[in-house]
Amino acid sequence: MEPSRRLKTSGWPWINNILFLNMKTRRAFTVLQTIAAFFMIGMLVSIIIFVVNPQRQLAETRNSKRVADAGTILTAINEYVIDHNSAPAGMDDTLRVIGTANVGCNLNCWTGVGTSSCLNLAPILTPKYLLDIPMDPILGTAERTYFAVRKKANDRIVVYSCGAELGENLTITR
Repeated sequence: MEPSRRLKTSGWPWINNILFLNMKTRRAFTVLQTIAAFFMIGMLVSIIIFVVNPQRQLAETRNSKRVADAGTILTAINEYVIDHNSAPAGMDDTLRVIGTANVGCNLNCWTGVGTSSCLNLAPILTPKYLLDIPMDPILGTAERTYFAVRKKANDRIVVYSCGAELGENLTITR
């Protein structure tokens, strides 16, 4: 190599072998270069996974769906109230899980709020107000949707999501 084309290596002559300074004689990457590249790619992937946290992102997405579904249930109940001038039969100030089950509806909806029984709104709200009763994305079934509803003393209707993740208490009130 001509002296005018050589790079200065700051007193570390072995660095020439690691860098691409004498690529005319080598046709491929060295094992050290390949290992270093895989290590850097692995570090970038682990940093991205740590920052993105896919489990948390998925839980937040499911909670967003729960809020949307609770809003859908509340809108259907409000439309029923407008058409019939009263809340659906069985809806009172007691928190009840929406579902068809006769037993097993005593869920702990969220901190300090438990349910007492199920309230089957399917025959009342479907198909006129809803195509199907929304269910929790993970736990919900037709027997227990993991959404609960009650009518407060001031005639406001509240829909609770009993399956919320990340310790969130999801309610919709109108």
